[in-house]
Amino acid sequence: MVETRQAVLANQACCAGENPVHAGPAQDVQKTLVLLATDSLGQGDEDLGRKIVVNFIRTMKEMGDDLWRLVLLNGGVKLAVEGSEVLPQLQELAGAGLGILVCGPCLKTFNLFEKRQVGELTSMVDIVTSIQMADKVISLT
Repeated sequence: MVETRQAVLANQACCAGENPVHAGPAQDVQKTLVLLATDSLGQGDEDLGRKIVVNFIRTMKEMGDDLWRLVLLNGGVKLAVEGSEVLPQLQELAGAGLGILVCGPCLKTFNLFEKRQVGELTSMVDIVTSIQMADKVISLT
């Protein structure tokens, strides 16, 4: 998915002043970034909040080709470590090409740095850059 977007951008750059021809579906794909900063959504019942996050992760694939990147920070990094209930789904999404960025300092704060099982370690510079590059940002905190 990223390669397709890069190819479109490269085509535009080389054809300055011309109307470049794009491959059909690539121009319709938007880069959607999901920022998940918690392992429990909402206020009230914490167990329900965890179930909501699990269901959200399991349903993310329904976003299709627009889903470009998932950023996990703060409590959200707990989803990317061994023992996480959604680890198989995150590994499947990563295997299908979803970029998953996991906040390294956040993992260290929770003493989970060595337990990360999916995603790339990242810093705030990478997160901010990803937000800038995205066509749409969905933030769950």
